[in-house]
Amino acid sequence: MRLFLILCKVVLLSLALGLEIYGLQLVLSEYIPEQSLITALLCHLIASAVAAYILLKIIVPDHNEARVKICILFFLIIFYLPVLGLIGLILAIPSVAGRSAKPEKPNFVMSVNKIRDLPSESTVTGGQPVNLHSLYDLYRSRNSDRRLQAVYATLKLKDRDAIPLLRTALGDPVDDIRLLAYALLDRKEYRLSKRIEKFKQELEKKENSRKKQLYRQIANDYWELAHLGLVQGEAKKHVLNMAYEYVELGLGYSSQDSGLLLQYAQILLRLGNYKQAFEQFKKAEVLGIEHISLLAYYAEIAFCSRRYHEVKQLMTEIELPSAYPLLTTTARFWRKEI
Repeated sequence: MRLFLILCKVVLLSLALGLEIYGLQLVLSEYIPEQSLITALLCHLIASAVAAYILLKIIVPDHNEARVKICILFFLIIFYLPVLGLIGLILAIPSVAGRSAKPEKPNFVMSVNKIRDLPSESTVTGGQPVNLHSLYDLYRSRNSDRRLQAVYATLKLKDRDAIPLLRTALGDPVDDIRLLAYALLDRKEYRLSKRIEKFKQELEKKENSRKKQLYRQIANDYWELAHLGLVQGEAKKHVLNMAYEYVELGLGYSSQDSGLLLQYAQILLRLGNYKQAFEQFKKAEVLGIEHISLLAYYAEIAFCSRRYHEVKQLMTEIELPSAYPLLTTTARFWRKEI
């Protein structure tokens, strides 16, 4: 099939070249009637269109976005340089084919099968602290090497800070950067998954009275997978349900644990059980969780329940910017400060 396509292209190029030569002969003849001139121009026009399309397929087969522009360029070269333009483009084919046959060596080579074999955090930035805002500025650079450096530097950040930048890097136009971001996210998910598996194996060996801490740890790791955005869609819902299951098992051993109740309420909120989540947040507050640290959750529940007057009231209670720096803009909106 491939041989047949190559043969067709050769035949069409030969036909275009024949039409070019025939048209040139008509123009160069001693007596040029008007009909011969029109015929020569028509032959040249057909040859230019056919040759431009075929040469586009041969020389630049993969540039879909610029296909029309390149085709027009080839057409103009052949049309305004009769015979010479076509011959010149045909002679360029071997050099282009030879260049494309040589594999390009990327600046950063990453094997998909070894995406977890990455440098450790300490080897990336030489032990120096990383400023999150500077890192985002670095990633906004037009220089792909700088963006790659920014993605590498996320190894020095905590997961809650690193993951948003890594998810942004998944849409980077450079393949190496996208692959590195995917590798780092995959490694974080892999570590949490392996830890969950390890804790589950330990559950089988522990006595009932000593299982509470393992239930807490498993629930927390499932929560981290969902909360940090390491899983999406149906997988995220499944992970939240697993976190819900294990936190309930932990509460079975200690129903007055404020930390477990807080996590239980957060999971319920993400699952959309607003009424039950509110009840659990209130229980956690009674058991010692500070009211100010729960205001954002109460406001979210009120917003999802369409009790907007409560959202405004709760937002006015939030201390800005020290309490919730990420909520500053939202709180100001509800306060009508912006």
